[in-house]
Order: sequence, then C-alpha cells, then structure tokens
Amino acid sequence: MPDPHAIDEEEGNADAENSQHGGVSRRIFLSYLSMAISGFIGVIAGIPIVGYLVSPLSKQEVARWITLGKASDFKGPEPKFVTFSLTRRDGWTEVQDSRACWVIPQDNTTYVVFNGKCTHLGCAYSWRTTGEHTDKFFCPCHDGVYDRQGTVLDGPPPRPLDRLETKVENDQLMVLFQDFRLGSPAKEPL
Repeated sequence: MPDPHAIDEEEGNADAENSQHGGVSRRIFLSYLSMAISGFIGVIAGIPIVGYLVSPLSKQEVARWITLGKASDFKGPEPKFVTFSLTRRDGWTEVQDSRACWVIPQDNTTYVVFNGKCTHLGCAYSWRTTGEHTDKFFCPCHDGVYDRQGTVLDGPPPRPLDRLETKVENDQLMVLFQDFRLGSPAKEPL
C-alpha cells in the first residue's frame, strides 16, 4: 500500500514544477472549475428568485369595464351601494375578488361612481341617512367623513373618494373599475 504522505509530496512537487513553468496545477484548476460551476448554478437558481421578488413591483392592475346593472335602476337622490365580483388570474389559478362601489345619479344619463374603499386605509364606508353624519359618507375605521361629492370633511383620509369613469350602453351602467394606492394624497392606480 502506498504511503499517503509520499503521494502528497509527489503532488506538491508536481504543483511546484507547474508553477515554475508558468502552468496551473491540477489542484488549482479543479478549485477554479468548482468555483465556476458553483457560481453558474447560483446565477441560474437566483434568476427565478429575483424575478419572483421583483415581479409584484412591475405588475399594475388593469382597469376593467364592469356592468353594474340597468341604468334605469339607479334613480332617486340617495347613493346606491353595488357589489360585484372580479376574476383575477394568479399564476394558474383564478381568484374571485369581491368589490364594491357607490353610485350617485346626477340625472337620467349621468352618474358619479366612487370606489368602495376609503382612501385612508381601504376600509368600507357607508352613506348615512340618520345620526351625526346624516347625508354624508362615513368610514367607521378612523372616523373619515366625506360629502356627497366625495370631498373629505373630517378625519385622516388624505384625498377625496376615488371617482371612477362611467358610461351607459344599452341601458347598462358600466364603470371602469380600478383600485388606487391607499394613504397617498395622489390618486395613483395600482
């Protein structure tokens, strides 16, 4: 059986001889090769991880036209609360999101529609017909108060209610529904 110290001495002598002639020893070559392979594997594995972490920053929710119902059903002076579902694709799955908005008829052909989320933190607000906040929108989470036009009257909301674009086609009231960044004074789409 060969002496292991003798083998190490022979390899050491070969390394010394290669370095004298300007060559790279087998040991150094293999260490460089293993580092290169490890780096390559790290980069290949890291690309999907970085993509996963960065993709939510680049995704922007797309505004969609949603039918709220017959335009003739939205009559009278009081704002009307409307709920609906949006289908959203999340990878390979489809998710149903429940959303809401408030419709205020202006006349027989025009409507003001507000997103159903308070601009402060996204809580649901309601139209009050009695009590302290009569004929106002009130958000009970942090006492946000808005008038009929969506203007902030009291509380922490940083901007008015988010008004949505509307149109009427074949007696159907449609709204271009979109969510906006919460807690910001600027109306920025998500």
